[in-house]
Amino acid sequence: MLSATIGESEDRLFREPTWSWRRVGDVWWWIRREWTGAILGEAGPKLDEWRREGRLTTVKSGLFRMVYRADLDEGSIYIKHYLVPGPRAKLRQWVRRGKGRNESKRARALARVGVPTFEPIALGEQRRKGVLFENYLITRAIENSIPLDRFVETEVAHAPPAEATRVRRALARALGRMTAKLHDAGFLHRDFHPGNVLVQTGADGEPVLSLVDLDALRLRKKLTRSDVIENLSLLNHYFWIRGERTDRHRFMLAYLDARKSAIADHKDLARSVERSTRAWAERLWNRWGERCKKTSRYFVSKRIGRVRALAARDLDAHSLEEMMNEPDRPFRDPDAVVLKDSRTTTVAEATVIVCGEPVRVVYKRFNRRDLFEPVFNVFRPDRGMRAWRAGQHLASRGVPTPRNLAYLAKTGPLGVPRETYVITVKLESARTLTDYRLGEFGSLSSDRRRSAIRNVTIELARLIRSMHERSLSHRDLKGANILIEGDPADGSAIKLSLIDLSGVQKSHPLPLDRRLQNLTRLHLSLAEVPGRSRTDSLRFLREYLPWSSTPRAEWKEIWRAIDSRAGRKVERNRRSGRPLS
Repeated sequence: MLSATIGESEDRLFREPTWSWRRVGDVWWWIRREWTGAILGEAGPKLDEWRREGRLTTVKSGLFRMVYRADLDEGSIYIKHYLVPGPRAKLRQWVRRGKGRNESKRARALARVGVPTFEPIALGEQRRKGVLFENYLITRAIENSIPLDRFVETEVAHAPPAEATRVRRALARALGRMTAKLHDAGFLHRDFHPGNVLVQTGADGEPVLSLVDLDALRLRKKLTRSDVIENLSLLNHYFWIRGERTDRHRFMLAYLDARKSAIADHKDLARSVERSTRAWAERLWNRWGERCKKTSRYFVSKRIGRVRALAARDLDAHSLEEMMNEPDRPFRDPDAVVLKDSRTTTVAEATVIVCGEPVRVVYKRFNRRDLFEPVFNVFRPDRGMRAWRAGQHLASRGVPTPRNLAYLAKTGPLGVPRETYVITVKLESARTLTDYRLGEFGSLSSDRRRSAIRNVTIELARLIRSMHERSLSHRDLKGANILIEGDPADGSAIKLSLIDLSGVQKSHPLPLDRRLQNLTRLHLSLAEVPGRSRTDSLRFLREYLPWSSTPRAEWKEIWRAIDSRAGRKVERNRRSGRPLS
């Protein structure tokens, strides 16, 4: 048992005179004396009273747990209400004790080994004939703290470069030391991700980390090497696609330096963690990528007559039903702007309601190209479904692309898609690389043109590298299918995104042949850019390849392969009379 190892028995965890015991209805409460009047009323926690006064905020609402924050005169608190909606949850409570009691004991245990966490101030357990059912845990809020993931994505991302670098380094060291304390004490957090780590800024400007959500905390008599690798990989996954290799290396050095238990072969441990992280990430990405195929927490599946739809939950239900009843109506709306109308696709800008607000979207119809296309759709996903799923896979892997809102399919008598539609959010300030080249790029001075080419080259290489590293390829990778936000000519940060995703494919590991096809297609698309030189192509390749781990001569082989493929592609198009795009 946890208490036996840590040296904390239950009667010492909740005891007089600090804690008082009382019964409210069928719920037994242990509560700190100074909080009794502030928290408990005649029917239990004063949730309704706080809600009427505007003091209560719902943090999380789920089948198994409700979490509230109450801002009281005595200070802010969190109320976790653990529910038992079915026989399995009830049995778990009876066998493993209540989650509230477990979290309280683990918070006490963490404090003893020097890992900051929340302070329990009340525990409520509903018992009927001595059997435990619903229970509550009330804790004091950790003031001026935010989750680590939000801190990284807001505070650090928007800080000046020098300050962001300092904070990232300090976070890596602090997280390494905290993780070392956990593992030295025999603790594993089975849900170890930055959302369960809170950040405060200390008086000296250094980050102070606290661990929460302790129901997932487990104690082992002795951690094995595989336990350590699995737990570090779980944490490393978030930073693997958002952080720098140097920051992850800094974390590992701080972790190893703070560990009291000796660890043999540090380099092999780091390599094992990276391999395990990659394998874990692939499983997680695939699971996230498939969420869009059916009704889930994030998407809804509907059918009206012969029209089937998959849509994000924050897309207005009435707007979705209107599109399903008449899928082509958005093309005829007065505010619609037709962007493309060809044999294969029709694309327009339109307006739909998302989260109660009008949002401009790109509404794309995949036209039936020939009589037999519906027959092929029996054996493979249609083009609209391929684009819809690809958008979700790109988003789940952190590769920039406009957000998916809905997929619609007009189906035949057997349910086979005939015409399909995909709706995505329009990036208002974005234009394609082709439009940029044909427009404002031509009016730039030679110096600003060089700056634009260099800026786009580096960002483009990073985009394609991240896509390929994350097991995705885009067989129609050209300037018209890449959006650019920002002005590359002034040297400021720009953002690139991928569109027209029906050509995206997923494969792990990604074959070299597919990578070369993507790079060749992109090379040909950029060949007509005025002022772009072979040096820029080499600069792209250097940024695309992981230079520190790439054999010295490999870039030459890739260079020659792309040049050879490009020559063959040009010759094929010349013979067939098709222009390059």
